Amino acid sequence: MKKIYLVILVLSFITINVKAQSVEDSLRDQITEMKDRINGIDERLMTSESDLSKLTKIKLSGYIQTQFDNFENKAVQPNNYFSLRRVRLKATYEAADGIKFVVQPDFSPSGFSLKDAYVVLNDHFIKSGMFKNSLSLTAGKFNRLNYEVEYSSSQRELPERSTVIRALYPGERALGFKLEVNPQSIPIKLQLGMFNGNDGGFTQFSDTTGKSANNNIENKDFDNFKDIMARATYSLKLGDFGGLDFGAHAYFGSLKSSTNATLHSDYTTVDSSKVGDAVKRNWFGAEFQLFADVLGGMSLKGEYITGKNAMLGGSKFANGSLLPNFQNNFAGYYVYLIKNIGSKNQFAFRYDYYDPNTDITGSDVKVVKYNGDASKKIGKLTSSKADLAYTTLTFAWHYYFDDNIRISLAYAIVQNEKVAKNTAGVGNLTESYTNPDGTTGVNDYSDVFKQNQLTIRLQAKF
Repeated sequence: MKKIYLVILVLSFITINVKAQSVEDSLRDQITEMKDRINGIDERLMTSESDLSKLTKIKLSGYIQTQFDNFENKAVQPNNYFSLRRVRLKATYEAADGIKFVVQPDFSPSGFSLKDAYVVLNDHFIKSGMFKNSLSLTAGKFNRLNYEVEYSSSQRELPERSTVIRALYPGERALGFKLEVNPQSIPIKLQLGMFNGNDGGFTQFSDTTGKSANNNIENKDFDNFKDIMARATYSLKLGDFGGLDFGAHAYFGSLKSSTNATLHSDYTTVDSSKVGDAVKRNWFGAEFQLFADVLGGMSLKGEYITGKNAMLGGSKFANGSLLPNFQNNFAGYYVYLIKNIGSKNQFAFRYDYYDPNTDITGSDVKVVKYNGDASKKIGKLTSSKADLAYTTLTFAWHYYFDDNIRISLAYAIVQNEKVAKNTAGVGNLTESYTNPDGTTGVNDYSDVFKQNQLTIRLQAKF
């Protein structure tokens, strides 16, 4: 009997061990399966974290400017309309410490355009001294080196840039590179850039009247000449009163001659040239920005630019002779006064002057002529509207609904330089126009006729 109990006990122990081993194996399999699932989750989490890390390096910003314009110049038709002035979306990607990519397109109804596309590389090789982490290289398409050009359209106190800036830098941006030095221990910034030179279009005479046409050439140079630009600014702290920034910039550029002569803006001097020769465009500017912490905040800023601009010839007269290139001495400046009114309002005023031809006065327009030299096949070119100086006084009031919404009201008073009158008492320069009802009228440049403009703008940015 004892043997039977012993056998039963042994069998029971074996059965229990077998079941325990089975349970242990099952539990081990479940644990292994759970580990695999957890590892899969970890991998997915690591992938998600990696993707999320990339997304956090991307910063999106932008703004929309919707506006209404009313023009008092009867030659402008329609003389009032709504428009989307700018629709910008800017993407900035911080690829690594000191490396930044920027792309900014404009989606305005007038046509899609790529405003900015560049990379910024900050120097990390200089570990000590006054130039530690002070160097940067920018390459691609970006703003030219000028204060008002580099001042963002979403922050500027008036609807458009000054006349002289729009005349010299019509596209604002250019393709090339920029080297910038901004030492941490010295309040100075030095910029040196090289650009294709034709970005934003260049101006070319189109006929014997001296009218011009813009030829937009983007993303490709058409000659071997390059633009060189340099800008230097220095900042001073004026105690508790505020601060003063001042500086200068220079531009050295050339256009490829398309004809065999270059006429100067006195309409009497001509230089022989060959097709393909460099037609120089050089100018210098001085700037200042005064910021005063008084009565809620105020700033006064301005710039003066003078030098020699150029336009290409090449179009033919009726007799087959070629229109010459044109080099003109010019001068222009602007002065801003900006005053904060409380925390929600701001007043801005700008006096803006631009003379595209300092060699002749308004009374000389359509009088001073270059009669040409038949041997040089230049023909005859007469001074025109393009030689007149303009003064613009612009007033603006801004209401900041919040940090992202700004409502602006601006009024620009435009005054042209007067030309002389002929024996019939009519200006030597006139401009005909057609009214909406079909009747015609004439703008006489021997007087200051209405050319003012009213702008109401709503800007939303993020």
